[in-house]
Amino acid sequence: MALDLKKILIPGNCYVSPYAIGIPILDYGYSCASHFYCPNTTSSVVQSLPQICTAGASCVADRLATDFCSPQGPYEPQVCPPGNYCPTYLEKYECPSGSWCPTGTVSPRTCPPLSTCNAGSVVPSYYGGLIFCVIVDALLAVAYYIVKCSNSKRERNRGLPKMVRTLTQRGLDAAVSPEAAFDSSGVDADEAGDTRQREMSALPATILGSRQALSEKDQTSTVVGTEEDDKKVVLKKADSAPELTGFMNGFLGALEGKQNVFIDFRFEDLGLCLKNGKSILKGVTGEIRSKRLTAIMGPSGCGKTTFMSVLMGKVARTSGKLFINGVEGEMQNYKKIIGYVPQEDIMLRELTVRENIYHSARVRLPKSWTNAQVSTYVDDVLEVLNLAHIPDTLIGSESERGISGGQRKRVNIGMELAGVPIALFLDEPTSGLDSTAALKVAEILRRIASLSLTVVSVIHQPRYEIFQQFNDLLMLAPGGRTAYIGPTVHVVEYYKELGFYFDTHANPADILMDILSGKGVNEKARKLTPDDLVDTWVSFGKKWVDGRIAKLGDGVEGGTAPHTDEERESSHSDLEMIVKKRGSSTLRQALLCHNRYLVQQYRRVSSLVLEVGVAILAGALMGIAVSSADGYLYKGVLVAPYAALTPSTVEWLIPQLGLLVGMACGLAGAPAGVKVFAEEQTVYWREAANGHNKFSYFLGKAVASIYRFLISSLHFAALFVFLGQPSSSFDFIYLTMLLQFWSVYGLAMVISMVVRREDSALLAVVVCLFAAVFCGYGPTIKAGRNMGIEFIYAMSYNRWATEAWFSRELSVFADVYNVTASAERYGYVLNKEEVNLGYSFVIGFVLRGAAFILMVLLNRDKQK
Repeated sequence: MALDLKKILIPGNCYVSPYAIGIPILDYGYSCASHFYCPNTTSSVVQSLPQICTAGASCVADRLATDFCSPQGPYEPQVCPPGNYCPTYLEKYECPSGSWCPTGTVSPRTCPPLSTCNAGSVVPSYYGGLIFCVIVDALLAVAYYIVKCSNSKRERNRGLPKMVRTLTQRGLDAAVSPEAAFDSSGVDADEAGDTRQREMSALPATILGSRQALSEKDQTSTVVGTEEDDKKVVLKKADSAPELTGFMNGFLGALEGKQNVFIDFRFEDLGLCLKNGKSILKGVTGEIRSKRLTAIMGPSGCGKTTFMSVLMGKVARTSGKLFINGVEGEMQNYKKIIGYVPQEDIMLRELTVRENIYHSARVRLPKSWTNAQVSTYVDDVLEVLNLAHIPDTLIGSESERGISGGQRKRVNIGMELAGVPIALFLDEPTSGLDSTAALKVAEILRRIASLSLTVVSVIHQPRYEIFQQFNDLLMLAPGGRTAYIGPTVHVVEYYKELGFYFDTHANPADILMDILSGKGVNEKARKLTPDDLVDTWVSFGKKWVDGRIAKLGDGVEGGTAPHTDEERESSHSDLEMIVKKRGSSTLRQALLCHNRYLVQQYRRVSSLVLEVGVAILAGALMGIAVSSADGYLYKGVLVAPYAALTPSTVEWLIPQLGLLVGMACGLAGAPAGVKVFAEEQTVYWREAANGHNKFSYFLGKAVASIYRFLISSLHFAALFVFLGQPSSSFDFIYLTMLLQFWSVYGLAMVISMVVRREDSALLAVVVCLFAAVFCGYGPTIKAGRNMGIEFIYAMSYNRWATEAWFSRELSVFADVYNVTASAERYGYVLNKEEVNLGYSFVIGFVLRGAAFILMVLLNRDKQK
């Protein structure tokens, strides 16, 4: 249709001046595009063709403030204003209640559930997130209370039967013989017996040999008598340690019914030489047998722990051979049936005594065992270690009250006994304990060794009674060389044979340490240095000890004769079968680690509350920061031909929010993400060395940590959506925040694997802030592409989350603003929200994969 512009563009059509004329818009004739409002345009009035007028001063001010101004002429088009909808270009209605109408609305949008939309609403006021938070918080609080009450009730129920059994047994004993229950001083009979035994062993003039003779004499006088007397003696021995019955039955069950299973070690010329040529261990030869408690002694720095590490395969030896039951092999092949108790009490301090031991048992015992069987066996272990009265007591830490140091040592041992080891190695199990607690540990080890276990312990300056508990002794001189290996009962006589003086009022163990350090007193006026002691052992000592054993025995009642080749061969094949059946499945171990971490979080509920509190604060601050925008998180350039009517744009707000939200998620999530693994690396090293499945450990903890940021991101998103009122739906915002936390946790896990625990939290926050910067706000992705660093943006999880959010917000205005131009200015790609969020998930997943690889590859020597 031909138009006569002279009749259309006449003075007076623009308000700025009576002489001003407008610029005609010819694209739609006498009408406007959809989403725009032209109420005075009609083909019956020639001059009513839509036209753009020069803006007046007030209009310029409004547009500079990013607002639309009123039409500057009767025929100037205007975008359908927010809070209204325009079904045609001639009609405009207020947005009804229950609907919301952003800029350029043609038909009202239905208000989503759990939100309010008053008449004229621009965006919905969504409160559903707050309701979800209240419900989740209430459920968690109720669950916490129920679990806490349940635990208290279980503790009371578990303690009651034991108390009843104890009182009943004492009553029966008193009924039979009052002296059987209590002695004249009112002390428990068992305790009094222990006291008498210790008093006997502490006689000043007594050394190991004389104590053995006294013991044998006492036994001889007891055994002589009638057949009925013999039965009573046997019954007495069985009743002397009733807690061993269940423990032994558990052992037999875990050994698949094999009663003659053992591990004997024989080593020849074991040596360890460092790369710099320094020799740490040299020429250690000897044998460690089952059913015997063996001590490793020597001055500090002589290689005691190194010898144990080399023997166990934790450190690769540079020379020598190791024979297991007569067959040359390596200990790594039997790690599932070998226990190692480190010097430090490595355990989870948030767990109770029983929980620590139960987890070790459930992971390491045969797959076929039911939970009830495992639970029963754990109770037996607690009885053996005298921990049955504190099963539900927390381990505690330096800042939280828990069990005593001696009890913690026994828990340390119990975690290994829980796996039914056939050989048990301990690194200074009495260090840090008082003499009484240390003796108790030594006595327990002696009893355990009597059950056909091979028990080896590094010991440092033991008191005399503790020294007497050991059957065999390996003494290492400085430089890691053998100065003695053989029965403990003959060691004093051996060094007396070399001329050394032993004061009858002194502790023989202390004198032996002086001799190894070159400070012993020699009555033959011979100056025997540590080097001389090593040479003397090789040339004379071994033969002398073998002769004494042949003449007087090895210090164990009845003797412990070496196993025959047939017994060793049979045991060796049985061991291989037992190893194959040990350990829970990968999935069960993952579930156990998952549940254990949930218990840890329950015990550290204050940490979760703090994390959620930080998320609430961050979400509230982000929401308040944009609340003044009244829901207008984006304003772009109007589509053609109405671009000249565009006020100042607000294209930067969403990318800026992406930056700030990314930083907030990093601040809220990174410190907690670091703690998932950094707080218990030593526990992981210990469990990995014991044969635990590394992937199961990581998977269980990684999955259990998800619940934390599910809750944190929910509170973050709820507060932000309620206060900030974005156009995007709550579920989309929540998913975006959730994936932000998902990736933050993954990145924090990686950081925790490569730096010290003390530094990991700070570094994780810094790295997360660095990742948040590359979201496309500044420098933009487009600028990064020109600089050749676009790959950095591709690795930033925040870039993909921000791009998805930018695209979703702009999709509301796709027919109103030139959203494509806005996206191109920042380098974003529109309409691929699912792909963007998928990339965020993949980045978080890859980060977890990297964390797992680092966990396995780093500190490998500590995982052996």
